[in-house]
Amino acid sequence: MPKESTYENIDIAMTERYKQYIPRSLQFIAKFISIAFHPLFILSYAYILLAYFNPYLFGEVNTDKIFSITGKHCKGVWFFNIVLFSCIIPVVGVVLMKFLGMIDSLTLPTKDDRKIPYVLAGIFYMAMVAQNSTNTSLPLEIKIFALGATIALFIAFFINLFTKISIHTVGLGGFLAMIIIIISRSYGAEFLFIFGILACGLVGTARLLLGAHNPADIYGGYFVGFLSQFVALNYIFSS
Repeated sequence: MPKESTYENIDIAMTERYKQYIPRSLQFIAKFISIAFHPLFILSYAYILLAYFNPYLFGEVNTDKIFSITGKHCKGVWFFNIVLFSCIIPVVGVVLMKFLGMIDSLTLPTKDDRKIPYVLAGIFYMAMVAQNSTNTSLPLEIKIFALGATIALFIAFFINLFTKISIHTVGLGGFLAMIIIIISRSYGAEFLFIFGILACGLVGTARLLLGAHNPADIYGGYFVGFLSQFVALNYIFSS
């Protein structure tokens, strides 16, 4: 039996074992956490946090932060653009692939299932980065976040050829790095670091409880996501 099939059978067996021994209520919570912090949502979350805690970066002149995403200067089209390219289009693409029989499940449980969706998402992430690079009104932090997410996605694609790295923790590792960057440019956002640490812990634990990954996949994802944001930061400031 090929090595890849052996590893995938081990993953399936581990998932079934967790389903048998982990209480259903705990599985439900773990699934909810996995959906709420799905990597396709992370870039949008970072945008919202930055717009809320530092609306001045978007040209807002008032302190009514709750309207910072749709304010006069911080146009809603920027936010919609990010949601469209980083979330909506990749989701529609995966659904279509499931409908066409190109993947077995929307949860992408195997390495083979993840290859084409990674490439598809990567194409649209690159398009988003290219489009935003010419927008001089968009905060530099958003450009860093988008580039870092794109770098992380392609590193994850390469690693996925050999082992099923957790794309959830790739996203959360990047999210934690994004929070650190937000804190460095904002006032009163320091507590977000604690939130980021808790979110990382919850998502990693949820993926383990669901039997979706082993610890090496989880920690590897954190490292890739976190490092990619600072690679993007260094590239943008050095170019």
